[in-house]
Amino acid sequence: MSTDWGEAPMDLPRPKWPAHEIAVIGGRHEDDLIIARGYLRVAELAATEWSQNGPDDFLPIPIYYNYRHSVELSLKGLIRETATIIRRGEYDTRGENLRPDRIDEKLREDSHSIRKLAERLNRYLGLITDLDPPNNKIDPESFAALQWLDDMDQTGETFRYARIGAGQASRTARPDQTNINFYEDIRKVHDLAWLLQAGYSSALQAFGDLQQEYLEEMRWVTGC
Repeated sequence: MSTDWGEAPMDLPRPKWPAHEIAVIGGRHEDDLIIARGYLRVAELAATEWSQNGPDDFLPIPIYYNYRHSVELSLKGLIRETATIIRRGEYDTRGENLRPDRIDEKLREDSHSIRKLAERLNRYLGLITDLDPPNNKIDPESFAALQWLDDMDQTGETFRYARIGAGQASRTARPDQTNINFYEDIRKVHDLAWLLQAGYSSALQAFGDLQQEYLEEMRWVTGC
């Protein structure tokens, strides 16, 4: 079977140095936020290639997917971080079960829904009573962007496949060919993905570090 690529695909260039052929993956420090950063970097590289060397209509759907998956993983990582802070600080959970195993179950229940994940993160942030407004919730502009991204792909399938759903519900993901302002779309999701990574993530981690230092100091003072 032959495929008309327009021109022969290039061989993947080998790194200049043998040591650069090695990648480090896994380990105890690997988490959703770390992997989300990787998806964001891949999306950014592809988006830059599209904007500077395009047009290339093979790229937009994979770019959407990588940005969206970065956002999804960042939300899951932020939810885990927030739950850890709540447990460690012994905040009132208002009936929420925030044990690590239960958090895993809840994230599986939310699955690929950006909207559900954003709502869960917002709810958990509100339980940290030492976070003053507006830091105790997702800012309105970012929340609106998260809802917009969810409207574009509610199940995590739209940017992965040409056909979505199963059985009788199976359908074409994009039945009509359309022209879109991809640059404006991708700028919005790019800014959102980086805000979750460099904004909310950094702020929560800093808060968690201060919380842990305070609790350790109090244990030293009280001898408990």
